[in-house]
Amino acid sequence: MDNLLSDNTKEGLIQIFKKRINIDFTKWDKDYYSKNLLGEEIRLSARDLLYIYFDVKSQFNITIPQEEIANGKFSTFGGILEIVQNEMKLRNIS
Repeated sequence: MDNLLSDNTKEGLIQIFKKRINIDFTKWDKDYYSKNLLGEEIRLSARDLLYIYFDVKSQFNITIPQEEIANGKFSTFGGILEIVQNEMKLRNIS
């Protein structure tokens, strides 16, 4: 069950990136999961990341903790995926 949730979450996040900014993380190796989305390689704008933020909140029906943004975790695909998975687990527990 946990793996299914994880796979569905990852696929949902991949779809957000495809739809919103035309980036397909399935075509890149997993090293890109830890690359800064605002950095030289991926080169998103801050506005793009803000759109991703609202898309993630809406699609997964979660609240993204302010500290996760402040500590830089919301700046990589892997970090965003981890935030979403953690928040969904918390939601399912309560």
